Amino acid sequence: MDKQKNISGYLVIIILLGLFLLLITNTEEVLSSGQKAVDLCLRVIIPSLLPFFIVSRLVLSTGAIHAISRIFGPVVKPLFNLPGSAAFPIFAGWFSGYPAGAKYTADLYKKGLISNKQAERLLCFCNNSGPLFIVGAVGTGYFNSPKLGFILLLCHILGSITVGIIQRFLFKDSSEITASNGKDKPVKPGFTSRMLTDAIVDSMAVLLQICGTVIFFAVLVQALENAGIFSGIGKLIGFSQSISDFIKTLTAGSFEITYGLYLLSRSAEIPLYAKVLLTSFICGFGGFSVFTQVTFFCPPEIRLKKYLCGKLIHGFASSFFTALFLINSPVPVMTSADKIYNTDISKILLPVYAFALIILIMYYVITQYISRKSRRYL
Repeated sequence: MDKQKNISGYLVIIILLGLFLLLITNTEEVLSSGQKAVDLCLRVIIPSLLPFFIVSRLVLSTGAIHAISRIFGPVVKPLFNLPGSAAFPIFAGWFSGYPAGAKYTADLYKKGLISNKQAERLLCFCNNSGPLFIVGAVGTGYFNSPKLGFILLLCHILGSITVGIIQRFLFKDSSEITASNGKDKPVKPGFTSRMLTDAIVDSMAVLLQICGTVIFFAVLVQALENAGIFSGIGKLIGFSQSISDFIKTLTAGSFEITYGLYLLSRSAEIPLYAKVLLTSFICGFGGFSVFTQVTFFCPPEIRLKKYLCGKLIHGFASSFFTALFLINSPVPVMTSADKIYNTDISKILLPVYAFALIILIMYYVITQYISRKSRRYL
């Protein structure tokens, strides 16, 4: 046993030293990749996630989640076998993007609104790519077609719903609770300036962790590409050039979704139709970078085996729906550009902020109605 530990320890040291050498060689390309990742964080991740993180924290702190639970419970419960409070991470995950769904799920669990089993099942389908990335970066930036971006987004959401329905039967557990696991009591509706300050500080700390992960994996994947690791995997198997490129982009995408899609967009060997299907799969699966962000949010008692299973199913389901939508339909001609983080579709943020505003308005109206009704009976 000690020998095995020593061997594994030496292997870890060798791997880390190898990665260090990769990072200090070809520093110009590595730094360029890091700069693009920083640009992605400033132009996409922070604007799209920060408002949702602040609103989600306020929703939990003010007790608005209980109103949301009552409103969406009749839909979420029969469809996904989850309490109504699960509606918030589901909808926010669709409109906000990775890793918002995981954060909201972990917040609900820590508040005692869902059990650990329910959190594991909810994670299977609530953590998704956002519309800003799929329509802006992928559809417009990679394929020069916002229309195709919206098709990919629709198929991505349909894939998420499919996974949600499948997990209802695949991971069924009749012994789990349906509302609260007793950790926390419902919060009395109310709002203070302190809540807003805490929400902003907490959200910025979380975004710092997310951006750090994105930058690290972007630099790491670029270093591995410079070393010929991804190209070597395809050549080692000995398939044709198109199959080698397919394996190369799939391997890169399993590490970091953005760079994997960039390599896919520049491949001259993979057919265009196959590129679209593979793009849909990678957006659904998410990659190891997203998985690392999920592990940061989730406490140890929430196991992530179901999450990995769900994301694989999500990738295949999204590709299947994309294939159905593109039957007898021409795929737009793709333009290969070096701007791999094209985010000119700023209007996509409008429905995101509108959704958050609607939630706050709904909360205010419902709490006012409940307050008036309670005073009437006093």
